[in-house]
Amino acid sequence: MNISIVGTGTMGRLVRDLAVQNSDIGKVWNVEPALGETLWDTNPDVVIDFSHPNALKMICDFAKSKKGKVPVIFATTGYSKEEEQLIEELSKTVPVLKSSNYSYGINALKRILGLATILLESSSDIEIIEKHHNQKIDSPSGTANLLADTIDPKQKKKRVFGRVGEHKRKDEIGIHSVRGGTIFGEHQVIFAMKDEVIEIKHTAFSKTIFAKGAIEAAIWIKDKNPGYYTIDDVFY
Repeated sequence: MNISIVGTGTMGRLVRDLAVQNSDIGKVWNVEPALGETLWDTNPDVVIDFSHPNALKMICDFAKSKKGKVPVIFATTGYSKEEEQLIEELSKTVPVLKSSNYSYGINALKRILGLATILLESSSDIEIIEKHHNQKIDSPSGTANLLADTIDPKQKKKRVFGRVGEHKRKDEIGIHSVRGGTIFGEHQVIFAMKDEVIEIKHTAFSKTIFAKGAIEAAIWIKDKNPGYYTIDDVFY
């Protein structure tokens, strides 16, 4: 299997380095749209995107030109609603897998939160705190939004991103972002009840976990039919 990796930032390079060591993978291309490089100069069986929303049109156009034979793994975050719709539209003719986080631990955390929410939602104030390195541009993180959607999939609760001023807490989920140093990624969900608190936390000590999950997803999706897949389909 040959793969093309879109993006030559930290994650793009890490995926490339792991891919060339994987016996299931043959050729590996690493293209940087910001430098004018495109997927048309490569011949992949699967595309892995760790770049920027600006590259979305190029990726979609390339995947469509391959008539559904080249699946796409989307690992970029920070898409607008319109861009999310473009990805959903692409999945009608191309196998697409999209996730805000490719770590096994975070996806296990999602399942744990599903049960915790059933048990605690009605009696708890729920807060999410996420921490990342000082070079991360988007906030809150895609994973924080993913966890909020896991807790409240129909978005019945108001999302409050940080707090300022004088406002009494209502039926909401607070989401708070910290940016500093070289923190790989930390996500904490707090269920605060009367006289007791339950905290569930995931800490990433290396970005390798995200690259490994993306490669596993690429191998899994290679022969799948067009459709919109999630990382749950890979891990579970």
